[in-house]
Amino acid sequence: MRRSRVTGIGGVSAAALVAVTGCGETPIPQARYTPEQLNSSAVPNLADDGVQSAPRVEELPPPAPPPAPPAPARVRVIHASPDRAAASVDVYLGDVATPAVSALAYKAIAGAVDAPAGAAHRVSLQRAGVAASAARVASAQTPEVESGAQYTAIAFGLATGAPALGVAVGRDETAEPEAGQARARFFHALVGLGAVDLCTAATPAVAARAGQAARPAQPPRAVFENVAFGTFSSGYAAVPAGAPVALQVRLRASASARACAGLVRGAVTLTPGDRAVVTAVAVGRAVGAPAVSRELLVCPDRVAEGAPTCATVAIR
Repeated sequence: MRRSRVTGIGGVSAAALVAVTGCGETPIPQARYTPEQLNSSAVPNLADDGVQSAPRVEELPPPAPPPAPPAPARVRVIHASPDRAAASVDVYLGDVATPAVSALAYKAIAGAVDAPAGAAHRVSLQRAGVAASAARVASAQTPEVESGAQYTAIAFGLATGAPALGVAVGRDETAEPEAGQARARFFHALVGLGAVDLCTAATPAVAARAGQAARPAQPPRAVFENVAFGTFSSGYAAVPAGAPVALQVRLRASASARACAGLVRGAVTLTPGDRAVVTAVAVGRAVGAPAVSRELLVCPDRVAEGAPTCATVAIR
């Protein structure tokens, strides 16, 4: 009789196969993948083995734009020198060949020009029309100017003779005062006078009248004390707005002398506007020739629009 041969799988006999599977064990399942799974970058059926999929690559946000440069400071100039030899000047800001302000006349104010914040700047003067390469006739260094702040440079003194022509720079106060109030500061450019006080006048005693109480005498009161020639007052003073303010220009004998005790060398009356902030500059000649009128330039520090101008009030 002819016997049949049973051939195993892959060279393994059927008997061996039965021996492996005949003990009640479940055959190892064969993983089956679809073509889509085989072509995918994901790893299928491995979540239970603790293998995670590759993280998704998130798109990075666009880089932040660079910060804007700080706002510049602003510098304006007042010509307060009564010397006819410097009746018109060019003003330079920094070491440049082009003037920031050209042909600025005596008692005029130039609108503010921009100056980069965070640095000090040289403000210098030259007679109008003289070449920029010529030596400056006067100069001063600003403080380190702050972004958005305003500064005033004032030319004072004499181009020929003493006191010599100079420049002073101060920071302006531009915050608005309360209603009914104003603020003022003082600059002394009156040639021929040393340090001065600006004072209210003394008032005599008033006897009692029908319906009115007696009023005692009032001594003069200093509004600005011991202001040297070519300098600003130590700060701004609060003054009532909308009403005349009469001030006396008094000599200051010394820094230790009593305020408002010196000789009166002139008087001036101001009427500041409501919420105004002003710089008052005394100009002219107190002594010497040629005679130049003594005046007070009242220049607004807060300019809403248009070119700035200074009012002129006589010192008598």
